Amino acid sequence: MADLIALEDEVFVEGKPLTIFDPIQTWKRKTLTNFQTRELLIPVFRGGKRVCELPKLKDIQTYARKELDTFWDEVKRLTNPHRYIVDLSTNLFELKQQLLLTIHKDIKASKL
Repeated sequence: MADLIALEDEVFVEGKPLTIFDPIQTWKRKTLTNFQTRELLIPVFRGGKRVCELPKLKDIQTYARKELDTFWDEVKRLTNPHRYIVDLSTNLFELKQQLLLTIHKDIKASKL
């Protein structure tokens, strides 16, 4: 199991190889070919107007339990849980690096 955060306009084709990497230890890479993608962020409001039907509380609870069951017990335990790694897409990682470099340059310039 792997989770990947990507930019909104990125598209991943299921069945086409996708290389993911740890955003902290970038040399750790894995190429996936058997994967599925899905949107996790579903808009509820746009421009101040509701754009979808709100689920019932019971449905939200059922969904949350189902999603929690997808995590390994080692991640869910309260004592010494395993670190859960979420990978960044290459485009998102590069954007992050550019932003950090820009901020670093701005801070350095303001100290001069």
